[in-house]
Amino acid sequence: MNLKSRGLKIVGVEPGGTALDVGIGEGDSIISINSSPVPDYLAYRYLIASEEVVLLVRKKSGGEVEIEMEKDEDDDLGIIASPMKVRACNNRCVFCFVEQMPKGMRRSLYVKDDDYRHSFLHGNYVTLTTMKDEDYARIIRERLSPLYVSVHATDDTLRHFLLGNCKAPSILDGIKKLTDGGIRLHTQAVVAPGINDGAALVKTAEDLAALYPGVLSLAVVPVGLTRHREKLYPLRTFTKREAAGLLDALSPFRRKYRRKFGVSFVYPSDEFYMKAGRDLPPAMEYDGYPQMDNGVGLVRDFLDDFKRLGKRGLSLACHSEPVQLRSGQAPRGIRLHPPLKIRGGQGGRYEIRKILLITGKSFAPILKNIAKEIEAMTGLKLSVLPVKNNLFGEKVTVAGLLSGSDIIAALKGRKADAAIIPAITMRDGAGVFLDDLTPKDVEREAGMKIIMTEPTAKGLIEAILSF
Repeated sequence: MNLKSRGLKIVGVEPGGTALDVGIGEGDSIISINSSPVPDYLAYRYLIASEEVVLLVRKKSGGEVEIEMEKDEDDDLGIIASPMKVRACNNRCVFCFVEQMPKGMRRSLYVKDDDYRHSFLHGNYVTLTTMKDEDYARIIRERLSPLYVSVHATDDTLRHFLLGNCKAPSILDGIKKLTDGGIRLHTQAVVAPGINDGAALVKTAEDLAALYPGVLSLAVVPVGLTRHREKLYPLRTFTKREAAGLLDALSPFRRKYRRKFGVSFVYPSDEFYMKAGRDLPPAMEYDGYPQMDNGVGLVRDFLDDFKRLGKRGLSLACHSEPVQLRSGQAPRGIRLHPPLKIRGGQGGRYEIRKILLITGKSFAPILKNIAKEIEAMTGLKLSVLPVKNNLFGEKVTVAGLLSGSDIIAALKGRKADAAIIPAITMRDGAGVFLDDLTPKDVEREAGMKIIMTEPTAKGLIEAILSF
């Protein structure tokens, strides 16, 4: 590699970091570390994890300097690097969500990421179809584990159809290269009824389970369909009966894997249980929630956390007379707020505050049961407001895909003191909803206070205590 033409561009340095102490600044580029090239931030993280390093740095002015230093192994110098250029997906999946996006939105929302580096750093799912021999070698050499892999089906012919890519290499061959090299994987299958469910899904689960513990888990996720599917392959969502059938088909395998491995291994997403009207498995069957970011176990974790934190937290904060909370009285993990003066007052009158709880249609029935418990403990008036998704269509029922404009439409004309909105409706790190509206925009248009909260029981309780 020509070191003079490559390097990691530094766009900022943290105050008090080692980089400033050794003369590295914004606009410089790190060309090599211990004579190894630094093509991206991931390579930098791997190479900098040493106590003795020699850095070749190209200064913003154009000159080059060599810096020898001793440091703590976990000292990353405090640099802020330029973002890695994303490796784009080369597939045309029949259920690709990006292909179902409405027109006219921010360009970044149309990026199809299939980059193993982002899989390691952020948990993004990749198909392995863009992988080269040098990519596999780098992953194993730098121990980029765990990775997250979209399998969908282990039958190559079926997978070619699902990916819209007849040249896609064998997924099992790619997975075995990684697991033989000591890399651990979490996998997923996005499942469409009548296509890769049934016997095809059982084969996928069994093929992947045969590679345990190299393959650590398989999440089974229902296909997500928007109303923007013009000229795309005709797909449909699962019916209640089909969702129940899928759960029944996977149940004996989950029991078998628990006996064999000590874990369930295959995890249907929460949507299947809610669609089928089934109770969610107990927490122990989620084995530490390895697939929570994929919608597996979020509801169970929420319910258990509410049971553990909710009653004590809310009953203390909403006592019939204002109470002074002493050290140690608050439930574990809950941040203290001044007690809510909900009850009491002259003549035994009650001050009732009304709060709207915003969510998607799928979670609304569960949240309504929780709201009743909170009402009984606090004297608040809580109304669960399941928001209709006009941006993507009514078949999309999860809170994470609600737009600011849809929330405004649902709030318009309603009388309430505040609305609590889960932060999963926001784009990561952007401070805006999918349609670029901000919480302040929603607050102004809806004419009520907006409280953003983490989508957890703790987050909900803290939002209520802060009001």
